[in-house]
Amino acid sequence: MRKTARERLAEREARARSELLDSLLDPWIGGAGNAATLARLGPVDPLDATQVARAMRTDIVPAMAAVTRETQTRIRAALTVLAHSDGAEFRAYWLDLRPPFGTTEAEADAIFPVLAKSLGVRLPETTTEG
Repeated sequence: MRKTARERLAEREARARSELLDSLLDPWIGGAGNAATLARLGPVDPLDATQVARAMRTDIVPAMAAVTRETQTRIRAALTVLAHSDGAEFRAYWLDLRPPFGTTEAEADAIFPVLAKSLGVRLPETTTEG
């Protein structure tokens, strides 16, 4: 079955978001397996937002500051799109990275808001009805 123009556009946009996040996270993932990084991070419980935020502030936030303002804006825009989605795209992206922590879907879901907030992305308000 042939894809519609809308489906092809959505795929291109998802690839672009992935490439932007790669530019920020790939160096971190590459260095995350070495002994010095593991010793510095210590054990990180991916379900503990405080520990995840500490790990993000240590390695990812400085990397974000090092890229151009235009790239920062594009990364934040990509994260904003992901924040308004059902989470499946980020979950698949994160698990494909083979990160040093957060290797399950539930952990990836817990990590996303911390990553987004660490990089200055405002998350949508969630309402609880009951």
